[in-house]
Amino acid sequence: MDGVEEAGSGADRVVVLAATNRPNSLDEALRRPGRFDREIEIGIPDPRGRRSILDAILRGIPNTLSESDVHEVAMRTHGYVGADLSALCREAGLLAIKRHSKAGKQATLAISIEDLEQAVGLIKPSTMREVMLEVPNVRWQDIGGQDEIKQKLKEAVEWPLKHPQSFLQMGITPPKGVLLYGPPGCSKTLTAKALATESGLNFIAVKGPELFSKWVGESEKAVHEIFRKARAAAPSIVFFDEIDAIAVKRGASSGSSTSVADRVLSQLLNEMDGVEPLLNVTVVAATNRPDIIDSALLRPGRIDRVLYVGPPDLASRKAIFDIQLRKMAVADDVSTVRLAEITEEFSGAEVVALCQEAAMAAMEEDLNAEKVEARHFEACRAKFKQRTTPEMLEFYRRFQEQCGLS
Repeated sequence: MDGVEEAGSGADRVVVLAATNRPNSLDEALRRPGRFDREIEIGIPDPRGRRSILDAILRGIPNTLSESDVHEVAMRTHGYVGADLSALCREAGLLAIKRHSKAGKQATLAISIEDLEQAVGLIKPSTMREVMLEVPNVRWQDIGGQDEIKQKLKEAVEWPLKHPQSFLQMGITPPKGVLLYGPPGCSKTLTAKALATESGLNFIAVKGPELFSKWVGESEKAVHEIFRKARAAAPSIVFFDEIDAIAVKRGASSGSSTSVADRVLSQLLNEMDGVEPLLNVTVVAATNRPDIIDSALLRPGRIDRVLYVGPPDLASRKAIFDIQLRKMAVADDVSTVRLAEITEEFSGAEVVALCQEAAMAAMEEDLNAEKVEARHFEACRAKFKQRTTPEMLEFYRRFQEQCGLS
């Protein structure tokens, strides 16, 4: 390349263009000035770029989409590259052809907004295929009570996307992380699933122990790779379930495994608030052991909000019973108010377990039973062994007082 530059001049000048999706694999001698003088990164398009790509693709395809429809699809397709958007339109075209073949020749063959919305559920962003999981379709109304937790999660995740100008005007940055802690069975993981479904963002679920590797450096590399993918497909949510597995206080115990855990925690701290800023990525974590999490992770700037997800109150238990009994065949004498009153300090999981035990009791009495009666619930409540003990609740109360949490 240096020889070509010396020989060529004027009209005979030769310009070398090269493309790659692995720039770090190239030899450094190629990337110095005089050979490849300029490096231009073509990243994942933002909403405006996606809108422009969709306009270009749909220009040659019959469709009934309005400008607002295209804008809505562009806002929903976080992390999609041009090839993904092309596949999205192609899938929508196939769905339109199927619909047209069923409707008959009198119908117009054109892509509708319903076809595109259905195709969004089928085509996933290619940048997220290695780390994104299929999240069950859980809505906010599927979770009984916990209205305050839902609102705070909406403020942390949905508000920065829907009202970015408000944050700029106030001169504040959106929360980077939210920690959900509380007794087992109180809907922490279910709340994260609902957040992923309702927000429509790219969702990366991480199980703590799967990050650890016996090879030196591989565990830290796995953490870095997760956040690299999340940044590339932003806005996105990174959910750490049982985060206490990787965020234990440094130096808490001895052994070689501890040094690995310390390095993983250090990498996690750097990714959340280090030299490289974490933009449009929200970290949501869940644990039932908040006391063993390193304090460096819980400081503002990393985990900005620490939310206690405790056992549901009376109104929340009634809402959970309403949701659960909606799926069951119950007799008229079953009162959700009465059931909520006799299940004081039950967790959400224990409320659901009580409903299942009552249904099993009805089937044991008569395998062909058509409905579950109130006496089945009363009998199961009398022998139900509650796992959310007063000692457990006292532990969380003391933790709140020590940390000054509400």
